[in-house]
Amino acid sequence: MTPAAAGRKRPAAAALVSALLWLLAGCGLGDPAPPAPLPPAKPGALHIAVPAYVDPTDAPYWESVIDAAPQLRDVIVNPSNGPGAAVSDEHVRLIGALRDAGVRVLGYVMTGWGGRNPDEVTRDIDRWRDWYGVDDIFLDEAASAPGEIGTYAGYTAGIHRTGGIAVLNPGIIPDRGYFEFADAIVTFEDPFAGYFSSEQPPEWLQTQSRTEVWHIISGAPEGRLGDVLDRARQQGAGKIFVTDDEEPNPYDSLPTYWSAKQDSVDG
Repeated sequence: MTPAAAGRKRPAAAALVSALLWLLAGCGLGDPAPPAPLPPAKPGALHIAVPAYVDPTDAPYWESVIDAAPQLRDVIVNPSNGPGAAVSDEHVRLIGALRDAGVRVLGYVMTGWGGRNPDEVTRDIDRWRDWYGVDDIFLDEAASAPGEIGTYAGYTAGIHRTGGIAVLNPGIIPDRGYFEFADAIVTFEDPFAGYFSSEQPPEWLQTQSRTEVWHIISGAPEGRLGDVLDRARQQGAGKIFVTDDEEPNPYDSLPTYWSAKQDSVDG
């Protein structure tokens, strides 16, 4: 990271990273006063969101993640395709460390493109709140067709009742009805090869919708990072995750150009 970029980081970053190492080791830190929240995002700003499907005890990975605030705004945490069958103490400590850094934590919930049993989806949403104190939810494998709008509106209403936000991930631009209630929608999730040939967003999405747009791009070479970020901005994206890691699991590491990526988005 360049000196100028380092200057944009919060003064407490080094202390927070040290605290993370203690937390992941299972050591208590008492009840220190929380740091000041990150500054609100400016209209039209592009920030980083990370699908962080990584072992909670991988200290180097999480140190790099926390170090990226305030360019990093959101982290999706996923113990086991959701909150898991039992509470994870390691994830409890990790979530606390992320929040201390001012990062918003979203709990991962799989929805099977609308085909998963709604009772199971609701159970996972409740477990995130009851076990981890997480109200903000990332609904993965979200449907995109009009016939499932009512299902996802119901999930979102429940999330909103407890003060959370709902991020839907169909990976494409879904029916317009989903934008009536979702707080954010991932309108692209695919390898880099398809990013520049993907459909252009309809005019109403950029001019009339208040739903935040997210893009997730894997397999992107560092030499095209600037092009990817330019296209994301042109399409009105507010959050992005772009990596050179590839399928079948592009979310098990950070991109090799993580520092360059931080320099290229808004703080």
